[in-house]
Amino acid sequence: MLLNIDTQILVGLNKLAVDSPSWSSFSLFVSGNNLVKCGLFMIAIWWLWFKDDTAAASKRTRLIIIGILVGSLVGMFTTRMLTHVLPFRNRPLYTAELNLIAPIEQLANLDTRTSFPSDHATMFFALSIGFFFLSRWLGTLAVLYTLSMICFPRVFLGYHYPSDIVVGALVGIVAACLANLPTIRRIFYTPILTWQQQHPGLFYIGLFLMTYQMNSMFNDVRSLLSYVLGSAI
Repeated sequence: MLLNIDTQILVGLNKLAVDSPSWSSFSLFVSGNNLVKCGLFMIAIWWLWFKDDTAAASKRTRLIIIGILVGSLVGMFTTRMLTHVLPFRNRPLYTAELNLIAPIEQLANLDTRTSFPSDHATMFFALSIGFFFLSRWLGTLAVLYTLSMICFPRVFLGYHYPSDIVVGALVGIVAACLANLPTIRRIFYTPILTWQQQHPGLFYIGLFLMTYQMNSMFNDVRSLLSYVLGSAI
């Protein structure tokens, strides 16, 4: 039943994509541009980190931001582990029995790694849900942006099945909620803030590298680990 819904959605969207080359080109641009995908999230994180004037508000905001980053990292790690232990799932565009047509020529070199679950859905839902701990309106905007600009284009272009997105999103949501539990913040993140005050230079180098790698979906880290370990991460 669920598989049938998956394929019906994909086939319907594929027809729309083939008939709408301009929309397909825009979707390809959005799905491949790191500034559009993650840059806005990273800008929000840095702005929120420095925006509060009072010490109490600043401490709470920074603890939550650390939780957002930790949740995203844990979610991504979990999803990557799942891709190695779950059965391989070919990307829809490369699944012959679906008879999908590449709506634009650039999709010929689509990534051939397993599509299930979606690491994009995991990371961006972890970020979006994390923002709810700071602001309901900001979290709502982040979720809407994730759905329309991150997840939908990946299904529309045949990168993922809808179920890939749903499962990836669930992993991200759970990771975000667990990482921002008040007890977790108090026990694990408060010492990080204390260390940040003592060693601001080292801390901000680490924060910059973290957000920089998130902006590229940790592709550089994956490439390095794959080279060192001799396997695809």
